[in-house]
Formats: sequence, structure tokens, C-alpha cells
Amino acid sequence: MSSAAPLPAVTLVIEWENAIDVEDEWTGKAMSALERELRAVGPRMPAKPRVLYLYDQGAVPAGAIEGAIARVAPGLREVAEIEIVPTPGLSYYKLKNEGVALSRTELSVMLDSDAAPQPGWLENLLSPFADPEVQAVGGFTVLGYENLLDKTMALSWVFNLKGERDKTAKRHKIHVNNCAVRTDFFRAHPFPDLQAFKKQCVFWLRGISAEGHRYVRTPDAVCIHAPHPGYRFLAWRAWTGGMDSDFTGYHSGSRSRPARIGYALRYFVRKVWRSWRNIVTKGKAVELPMWQRPFAMLIALAYYLVTLAGQLTSAVTRRFEPLPPPRRLPAAS
Repeated sequence: MSSAAPLPAVTLVIEWENAIDVEDEWTGKAMSALERELRAVGPRMPAKPRVLYLYDQGAVPAGAIEGAIARVAPGLREVAEIEIVPTPGLSYYKLKNEGVALSRTELSVMLDSDAAPQPGWLENLLSPFADPEVQAVGGFTVLGYENLLDKTMALSWVFNLKGERDKTAKRHKIHVNNCAVRTDFFRAHPFPDLQAFKKQCVFWLRGISAEGHRYVRTPDAVCIHAPHPGYRFLAWRAWTGGMDSDFTGYHSGSRSRPARIGYALRYFVRKVWRSWRNIVTKGKAVELPMWQRPFAMLIALAYYLVTLAGQLTSAVTRRFEPLPPPRRLPAAS
């Protein structure tokens, strides 16, 4: 695609839930990176990009987002139409749904408040829509890192490493911290409301794929996501991840309690093996010194032990309802 080629008008939907948990430094990096990216590509659009920051008004102090923009990305208002949208108690996926419901452009982009776009991100995320059959596009998100914990999770977490572009392109997955959709299509196929913390995107992608809609993934639309903010948060994330994994296993066919327990054990072995293999063979990719790798292996093991505990607890105590039927979002007024 030519660097002079025009780009379509877009609405960017950014939740402010992650920003509550991560260090302000990473939210600042995300905002300033977005400003740079929109300054680079905005002149090629027919109108300024519209950026919607959506937040739970009961969890975020009034003026917090405006203050962050003024502090770290004062030029953002020059290159985009900014709207700060308070919402009553909406969480991550519901904030995404709400944002797309408010969109007035053909294409809507979803970005997390702690995900920093890299140069070329927006153009590369939008270019696959030149094919009218494409309804959704996923980008390539990598985990940022600074210390031993961050580097361990970069090697152990669900995101691929920077050097795994080919692997990423082949994976039929979507991370909604970095993706784009046709607005009308998404309104007809919003994220479902599930008994899970962070698996809505998994079942959304399964659903649209089963209906024959086209989704593509591009490793050229890169964002760097903030690392997990400390061991305490990571323990909570491991526990909720285990609960989610049981939910996924149940709706993937492991419905009896013994089958769900077996799924949990297989999941644990698979994840620990992948983490340890990455730590040993790919530690250099995240600047992990050789002497720290045994400690990283212990951290990864502890993380997935907590995940296993959450998954087993869910398997023996929780019952799940059938997946909800599809629903539509209202169009923007």
C-alpha cells in the first residue's frame, strides 16, 4: 500500500478499565504513541479520527482521563476528535460494545488504554478491509517488559513474541486490545455476555467463523501492551484465568466434571511446557539473562499452579448455562 494512499475515516474505541490497574507510565506511553500515530496518518483521512475514551464512572475519578491527556499527550486533541464517555458500571467487553454502538464511521478500531501503537499500526490494521469480504482484522500485540516478572510473562503469556510474526499470522485468534471491525457488522455481532472474565472474544470469533464471515490477522499492526502490575495482580489474573479456562473447556466439549478436571490437568501441563521451553530457548528475545532463567521457570510454574487451582475449583463447584443467543447493538444516533 502506497504511503500516499488515502485512508478511511475511523472511530477508535478505548476502554479505561486497564488503566486503573497498570502503572501510569504505561498508560502515558499508550497515549503518546497514539498521538504520534494519528499525527502521521490523520492527514490521509477525510476527517479527523474520532477517539472515544469510555470508563466506568463509579471506578474512575472525574477528570482523570482529561488530566492524563493534558499531561502526556496534549497534542492528541489537535489530531483527533476526543470524547470522554462516562458509563454506569460497564466492564471491559461491555465498554467495547458501547463504544462501537456510538461509532459513526464504517470502520471501528478497538484499542486498550495501556496498549501503545507502533509506527504503521493503523494503516496496516485497516488495509485488509480493501477486501469487502473481510469483516474483522486482528493486529499483533506483544507484552512490554522491564523486570524479571515482566520478562517471564512475556515468554509465558498468551501473546507471541516480537520475533514470532509468522506464527502469529497463522493463529486464528483475536486480541481485542488491538483489532478493527466493520461497524455495522459488529453491531449485528457484538461480544456476548458470558459467565467468564476474559473469554468473550474467543466465543465471538468462533461464532462469526462458524457463520462463514471472514476474519484476518496481520502481524504488521503492532501494539506493545503494558506488563502485569506486580505479583499480587498476577496471582488474581492466574486465578480468574483458571476459571475462564474451565468455562472454555466446558463449552468446547468437556462438560462432565471428570472431563473438566482432565481438561484442567492437560491445560496445566501444556502451558507449563510451553513456558519453560520459551524461557530456555527464547529468553534472549526479552533480554532475560541465563542466570535468571531458573527463577523465571519457577515464576511460570507458580502462575500456572494458581491457574490450575482456579480451574479445578471451577470444575468441581460451578455450573454453566448454555451460551446466550446472538444479539444486536443499537445504531449510533
